[in-house]
Amino acid sequence: MAKTYSWHPGSDRVVSTWAVSVPILFDEIISSWLVRAALTQGCDPLVLTGELWPKWRVWTIDIDRSIPEERLKTLCVISGISAEIFHSAMLYPIIQQIYRGSPPVKAVWPWILSLGKRNTKLRSGLQYCPSCLAEDNNPYYRIQWRFAWHTGCETHQCRLHDCCWHCGAPIEPHRLLAENQTVSICASCKVDLGRADTISWKDEAKSFQLETDRILQGECGVYLGESISSHHWFELASFFESFIRRVNRNGDEKLLGFINEIGIVLPEHIPIMAGAGIEWLNVQMRECLLGAVWRFLTVDKDRFLQAMKTADLSRQGLCTRKESVPDLLSGIIDGLPDHSVTRTKSQKTHLSGPRPRHEVIRMMKRLERKLALLKNE
Repeated sequence: MAKTYSWHPGSDRVVSTWAVSVPILFDEIISSWLVRAALTQGCDPLVLTGELWPKWRVWTIDIDRSIPEERLKTLCVISGISAEIFHSAMLYPIIQQIYRGSPPVKAVWPWILSLGKRNTKLRSGLQYCPSCLAEDNNPYYRIQWRFAWHTGCETHQCRLHDCCWHCGAPIEPHRLLAENQTVSICASCKVDLGRADTISWKDEAKSFQLETDRILQGECGVYLGESISSHHWFELASFFESFIRRVNRNGDEKLLGFINEIGIVLPEHIPIMAGAGIEWLNVQMRECLLGAVWRFLTVDKDRFLQAMKTADLSRQGLCTRKESVPDLLSGIIDGLPDHSVTRTKSQKTHLSGPRPRHEVIRMMKRLERKLALLKNE
């Protein structure tokens, strides 16, 4: 069995002011704990958080990112759990290893699944392993199920689910009611999520997940023979993820030749949703895409250089003007032929024809996401 990694140990037995103390479980994410705490006390999650933080609509934000210190103090006093334990159950320590600088306050965090919130409704963002939920004495959601690079369960060797197996609704445990009693119930149709069928997990997506977890646990990554940090690993992964989507969308012959020379065969009809970053894609799309990214990250340096030469790539072919080049690739890209074209103001023209197909698809997908949220209100 592949090695699994832990993200926090949870809390030991605690003494709280509640009728029943509720410790944070191994690798549990804080939103899961809040819902479990409410159901254990015999009340709805909205009722519990309303008592904890009056006038703060906590379920309209992504509480798993972080909680303001003043509000966290209230939670520590009532629950009997230390602030350090709560911080370890949040996503902020993870994003600090991924993002250079302070992460955006409101925008999507890179490589963290977006919840797509509108008021208290979600569009996506939380995954689960049905076998884990079925085997748990007290079912709960793991922090790693919010990671965009996680597409499978390392314990049960199966692909994760990101919606209800019965009705297709997103996973929204905060919308459960006291009578539901456990977080493994679908908030929309009330079926047991642990009854979902297990699905096989692709080896290359699994390899990418395991290596990324290993690097985040403090070990060095390796690319083209050089040791790299976690930040540089995600920077490279983001670059190749964008590159694959561009090749898949445009079908450029030189770029396809470059990929073939490396020995990579892109899956036919990669189901990549236009107009959305990897943080918005469903688990099947991410599994397919990250498997191809893994092949790029493990290619031999000599083969990579020879493939660029054989395909006669230019700087503009490998990297568009709008993209930032990872440090480890900047020297390689600088060595490619420069086919840039300098345009003067008089040469610029306004487009009068129809928009390109991929732009129309992107706009349509954005509209569909907004309409889906409005429909569920």
